[in-house]
Amino acid sequence: MRTGLRFAGVLVAVAVMASAVQGGEGLQDKSMGKALLLSLILPGTGQEYIGSQRRARSMWTAETAVWTTYVLFTVQGGNREDKYKEMAGMFADVSGNRDDGYYQAIAFYTTNYDYNIDVRREARYIYPYDPALQDQYVLDHGYFGDDAWEWDDVGRQLEFRNTRTASKESYRRATLTLGFAVLNRMVSMIDVYLTFKLSDEKRLSSFPRLKVEQQDREGFRVYLSTPF
Repeated sequence: MRTGLRFAGVLVAVAVMASAVQGGEGLQDKSMGKALLLSLILPGTGQEYIGSQRRARSMWTAETAVWTTYVLFTVQGGNREDKYKEMAGMFADVSGNRDDGYYQAIAFYTTNYDYNIDVRREARYIYPYDPALQDQYVLDHGYFGDDAWEWDDVGRQLEFRNTRTASKESYRRATLTLGFAVLNRMVSMIDVYLTFKLSDEKRLSSFPRLKVEQQDREGFRVYLSTPF
């Protein structure tokens, strides 16, 4: 999180400095609304629209890096997921594709029998005076029949657990990468906005201005001033 915030600060600072240096010329016929919309859709296109090719390439490079990283983490997560599911079938006699709750259970219980014992404890805690409800709770939350499993080696179970954790971490990182895609759009839009604002200030400063100066205690001089 701290790294992401530092990265965001650097990008915004770069956008501000780049706008201050380059922004401000030739924007009279450009629409800030259109430039902002283009930056929201694809960072860099707004910069290209207003003629800032160098900044456009920087935004495109960042966007490419973001989505490349997202794809890599997603593929990595998928490969690891395929691996731990294959291990469950080979070493715990699990057949078919199961939901995530099932894989979480087999990651920490050697057999479904061990798991059902804990479910029975939960049932007794929730319904201490009603055996019928306890039995129903076990039937609803336990694993029986085709859902049974048994690890043939504890080391394989540990490897399965670690692979599953690694898969989830890859997916989590892929999701976090999407945050940088949002950040890149924000920076691109800020850059466009600052470019237009600086351009407006420069155009206003070039207009003739009416100035009044006091000549003496009773006299004033009125004149028009314009920069060259």
